[in-house]
Order: sequence, then C-alpha cells, then structure tokens
Amino acid sequence: MPGFMALLGLTIEHADAEEAVVRMDVPDALMSPFGAVHGGFIAALLDTGFGIALHRRLDAADRIATHSLNVTYVAFSREQLLICRTRVVSLRKAVAVVEGEVTTGDGTLVAKALGTFGVRRA
Repeated sequence: MPGFMALLGLTIEHADAEEAVVRMDVPDALMSPFGAVHGGFIAALLDTGFGIALHRRLDAADRIATHSLNVTYVAFSREQLLICRTRVVSLRKAVAVVEGEVTTGDGTLVAKALGTFGVRRA
C-alpha cells in the first residue's frame, strides 16, 4: 500500500478508532487535460481512507475487501490539495460500512461517499 499511496500523493494526517484523515497532494501528471482532479483519483482517495479507518477498528491480522463504493461528486476541483475524512458507520462480523467526504484545502465539498467492505477475521 505505501507504494500506491506514494504514487497518488497520499499522506495519513490522522487515524484513530473514530476517524481517518488522508491528504492527497495531486501531482501535475495526474491532473486532467482540463485542469481538474479526475474523479477516479477522488474515488481512490476515498477507498484508501475507508480502508485506513476500518483497519483502526480491526486486529492487525484481519483482512478487508471493498464490496461497493458509491461516490457522489458535488463539485470538481482544480485545487491539487484534497482532504478525505472517513469514519466507520457499522462494523459487524463479516461486513462493514464506512462513510466519508472529500474537501479542498479551503473546505469546499468535492464528494461524499459510502463504502461496504467484506471483513475476514483472523
């Protein structure tokens, strides 16, 4: 995961049992030809943030897999700094639900999302 995070310019700002905050400094090479952050990178930021938040609630040997990722894009961003805040809504034996949002550095809402994950306990 660290290689993937580095490729996309992701940094964990904060992560505990309540919330995960992941920062994305979008490299110039990943900006769209129109000067905006591509929605696929925003989805990857959310999915990564969801995984980080969920892992903070699990044992180190437990495994997760994304089952669904529903992203609602509210605005496009020409800013290359994005902040993702995520939290676990529900954690059962084999399924978890996580929610989150992405904002620009100045707090403008870019996207909201809900993810469902399969959980395999060690």
